[in-house]
Amino acid sequence: MKSRLLVALAAFAGIFLFSGVAFAHHGVAGYDLTKTVTVHGTVTKFDWSNPHVVVYVDAKSDSGEMQHWTIEFAAPIHMVRAGWTKNAMKAGDDVVIDTHPSRNGAPVGITSTITFILKVVVNGQPLPTRAD
Repeated sequence: MKSRLLVALAAFAGIFLFSGVAFAHHGVAGYDLTKTVTVHGTVTKFDWSNPHVVVYVDAKSDSGEMQHWTIEFAAPIHMVRAGWTKNAMKAGDDVVIDTHPSRNGAPVGITSTITFILKVVVNGQPLPTRAD
């Protein structure tokens, strides 16, 4: 009886420990893929990490209010395949990003394209954000 309890507790602990992995990745349901918003601003942080590369941008809204955007890119491995490096962007870069915005209106998006304003990248062409 004691060994059955121990086995049951071990199984429960294993399920508990590894269940987070199954739910770790999220989908795009929180983004409105039918809309594209153009964000023109200054990069404040470029986070090259898994599971997704994230860029933080300060940009003025149409009403002139400063917004702090968080825009998600693909995973670093996919970005590398598309020609990116961890040094492709830095704080202070002026960028224009076309992004699919959050459905709830927050300044959050998932990117579709990005253009660097103050620096030339790959013969003047914007770097792709996905390795399709």
